[in-house]
Amino acid sequence: MGSTAAAAASALPASAGSGENLVLILDFGSQYTHLITRRVRQLGVLSLCVSGTAPLASLEGLRPRAIVLSGGPHSVHAPGAPSFPEGFLDFAADAGAHVLGVCYGMQLLVQSFGGAVEPGERQEYGKMDVEVTAGSSALYGGEGEVGKRQTVWMSHGDEVVRLPQGFEVVARSVQGAVAAIENREKRFYGLQYHPEVHF
Repeated sequence: MGSTAAAAASALPASAGSGENLVLILDFGSQYTHLITRRVRQLGVLSLCVSGTAPLASLEGLRPRAIVLSGGPHSVHAPGAPSFPEGFLDFAADAGAHVLGVCYGMQLLVQSFGGAVEPGERQEYGKMDVEVTAGSSALYGGEGEVGKRQTVWMSHGDEVVRLPQGFEVVARSVQGAVAAIENREKRFYGLQYHPEVHF
């Protein structure tokens, strides 16, 4: 196991390695990643935060229940933009984990599965209302939520313009940008905003 992940994992109960109540957070450089870790722990759930570009071998032995891909200051189109390690998607599937991409993390998922991300016509920063567009959603609590709004924290210049096969849009910003996506069959989810930021 890589030194950073090994040191962090050594502080976890032995049961965490088998996937008991563990959320793994892959950090892609967001200023809010520490808030994700804090929010998870406030729920009484074990969390382990490691670099998003850590080699897959550094995660060996971990079987998290959920994985969060953090935001970051990068564009998925920029040369050298960070990405999760080769084999990560298979690792998540083998672990049976639910994967949530946040902001940049969602764009990485979309790009990795063959969707398209492009510079947004109207970049979104700060408080923004989003509206649920799907009649049934794992992210927003089941049936009958169409039209429900909430105010969230946006911080992105790029946006999703084409979904990968198997994904659906379940919420949009009031400006029309994709705000949330799901592929419930494969257990992959994405939020363009930062749910960890409270205001």
